[in-house]
Amino acid sequence: MKVEFNEASLLIFNMQLDLIPLLEDSANLTHNCIWLADLFHTHGLPAGLIAHDKLGKLAPSLLEIAPDATLLKKHHFSITDEPAIIDYLNGLNRKQVVIAGAESHVCIYESVTDLINLGYEVFVLADSISARNRQDNQYALQRLNKTSCHLITKEMLFFELIKHSERPDYLDLAMKFLDGRYIR
Repeated sequence: MKVEFNEASLLIFNMQLDLIPLLEDSANLTHNCIWLADLFHTHGLPAGLIAHDKLGKLAPSLLEIAPDATLLKKHHFSITDEPAIIDYLNGLNRKQVVIAGAESHVCIYESVTDLINLGYEVFVLADSISARNRQDNQYALQRLNKTSCHLITKEMLFFELIKHSERPDYLDLAMKFLDGRYIR
């Protein structure tokens, strides 16, 4: 199964100032989440930025790159226990949810399994999730791989969304999102 442009939505979890410094490879995670928010913003696709009520403010760089993203607050670990977030997802009328952020073994794992149970097709960006320690992230990825979610990378997502290199904007997109690595 692939990510479909007309079905995809993005949720970025807990990229908050009090948590980011504690995360494994936080600089790369932050970079990847900003990249994802920018990709969805550039394509006019819906993106939600989820903030846990105990972890401080969202990263300003994330808010700047995606000014049209919906800010969603939560206090449960699984977003499916938050009526406002479920209403947001239902209102999008899209069946695919792309997930990134933190923490992989808590909020992301619990939310992914619950979203699958609600009938969503879930895509987890394996290179764009993290936890406070590597072992928790590794076990989260192992457990996620045993569910019906799809583990992908940000580059896989890019190519699934754009579909082909004959688009008039392909070169611009490749320069912006792939550092010019795929020039036709």
